[in-house]
This record gives sequence, C-alpha cells and structure tokens, in this order.
Amino acid sequence: MANLPADVHRHFRVQHGIASLEQLHHAGLTQRQIEHLCRCGQLIHLRRGAYASPSVEIDELAHCTALCLARPDICISGPTAGRLWGFRHVSSDRRIHVIAPPHAQPACHPVVKVYRTAAIHPSDQIERADGIRITTRERTAFDLSRSLRPQALLSVIEQALHDGDLTAADMRRVAVDWLSKRRPWAYTFLELLDRRLDGGAAESGAESRVGQALKRSGITDVSRQHKILLPGYGPARFDLAVPRLKWAIEVDVHPSHERTEGRASDQQRDAGAASLGWLVSRISRNEYDHAFDAAIQQLVVVYHHRSTTFR
Repeated sequence: MANLPADVHRHFRVQHGIASLEQLHHAGLTQRQIEHLCRCGQLIHLRRGAYASPSVEIDELAHCTALCLARPDICISGPTAGRLWGFRHVSSDRRIHVIAPPHAQPACHPVVKVYRTAAIHPSDQIERADGIRITTRERTAFDLSRSLRPQALLSVIEQALHDGDLTAADMRRVAVDWLSKRRPWAYTFLELLDRRLDGGAAESGAESRVGQALKRSGITDVSRQHKILLPGYGPARFDLAVPRLKWAIEVDVHPSHERTEGRASDQQRDAGAASLGWLVSRISRNEYDHAFDAAIQQLVVVYHHRSTTFR
C-alpha cells in the first residue's frame, strides 16, 4: 500500500495543503499509486494537475495555489490579487481572478474568472514561496482601475505606494505600455496619479480622502506625511500639512487616538508643534464618520484665517 512521502507533506505545509502532479511524481509516487491514494481518501484530486490534502479546508489561498501549480501560464490578478495584498475597498466576490494568455483555456470552473490578454510583462508578476503567482502591488492597483471607483482606487494607489515602498514613477511605469482607446481605465489610473498630493504616501484611506477633499476645496498646497522634529517629543510626521503656514491636519480615525495613552501622546505632539509656531487641527473618528463635510469646511475656514494672519 502506498503512503504519502515526507516530501509531499512538506509541500502541503508550505502550499496551503496543495501539491501538483509533478511534485507528487518527483516525490516518488506513480500514477497508479496516486489514484490509489485518492480512492482511500489520502489525496483529493482538486483539479487537473493539482491535488489537495483531505485535512485542510479548500479556501481561496488553496484554490489560487492549485491553479498556479497546475497552470504555469496564468497569474492571480484583479480583485483576488488585491485581497491577497490586503488592499482596501476590494470586494469579496468568491471568485479567483486570473490573467491568462490570449486564447488560453485555464479552467472550466465557475469560481475562476479569466481575463485573457497579452498586455503583461514578466516584471509585472512575482512567484511567492507558497506557489502562488500574483501580479505585483503596482500592477494589481493598475488592474483594479477596471472595477473600482476613482476615490477607492486612489486609496488603493496610496496603500500600494506605502506598503510596497514604491514611487509614483513605479506606478506610472506599469501603465504606460498599455495605453490605448480600448483601455480607458488605464488613462483613469494615470489621471489619479497626477491628482495625488505632494509628499509621502497616505497611510490610510481616511487620510487619502481628507487630502483629496481639501484639494477639491481649493487648498492646493497641502502635502502629506510632513516630517518634523518636535521639542519634547522627537521625530514626527503630520498626516497632512501646509508647511508655509506651519499648519498641520491630523486624521485621528484609529482607535488608539481615543485611548488615554493615545490622547496623551497627541497632546505632547501638539505642544511640541506649538512651541515651533505650528497649529495642529484634528479630525476625530466621530467627525469623519458623521460630519465629514462640516469638518472639511471648518478646515477651509482655518486655512484662510491662517493665510491672512500667519507671518
């Protein structure tokens, strides 16, 4: 009777309970032994070229691994890649989105959504240690231009820049080769890049939303992630700032700002900023959730007042 070799168990541990047919053969199993193991319940034939351990749940990661191991010509992309990268605003549609070459037939399964195109470079995809081949952060953000609304897409762009330590040039480079009238969303992606505020990448979707709202309200000289050394506090970064006015905006939507230690830290930061002549305005979680427009208008009032009184 055939048993699963140790190499197969090692593949299962790394690859979310999945092993390819090639890996099973390489571990020493013949086709007849594989069929026997399936009959006795030690293996599950998940799809052509991919097998699963019966002791694991076949979740999204397992499906992605099985597809990539069985079909080396496909790449996980779109909303599925966005979920694997942990991007904001990406829906959970319970489908596996893949990019495949033109005329490819990677899977006949309702869970798999295939986007066939030759418009992808090898540098636009990476292969993870678990066997999943996935579009890069910047390529994933670019592909999400096809499905996300502009504000949500801008938030994803900021997150990709921040989490991947990328530059706007990196994001632009992934799009320029594929501009055409057949891909209007590619132009949308570049337009949103041009709309970004100066400075570092936004660290949250809330920060991105506030920055864009200020810009739409006429505050065009606001920048993000302004670095400063504060007396009594040390190095700090303001979420948003107009340096020429020594005015900063902090978007306090994280729960830590409502805790005692968080409030104490904010007060210490504000005191250090005030000693240098800076004014710090803050938007609370309650204002952000329930009075966003009013909070933005109040910031506009502060900006204009600061513009006329600050020297």
